[in-house]
Amino acid sequence: MKTTMTSTLALLIAGTLAPAVHADTGSSASDRQIEHNVRVNAARHGVGLSHVFVFSRGGAVTLVGWVPQHEDVAMAGQSAAAVDGVTSVNNQLARGR
Repeated sequence: MKTTMTSTLALLIAGTLAPAVHADTGSSASDRQIEHNVRVNAARHGVGLSHVFVFSRGGAVTLVGWVPQHEDVAMAGQSAAAVDGVTSVNNQLARGR
């Protein structure tokens, strides 16, 4: 049940954000690089983002999903903000099971 809900949530989020990302092709390469760098920096700080979607648009980063520990919510946001090119972080993470 949890997997089904998570998959459904992921599809809904991706379906609403993907068209907006593809509409602006000029910054998509740098946005993808920022998304990658956010994941790498989070891993360096010990935060696993395996259940997290990272979206970037013009340097504005959104984190959606869940992390295993409550402390990881804040650490993910802080590590994302520390990445070069990130102008803001919308941290929508929750602590999962």
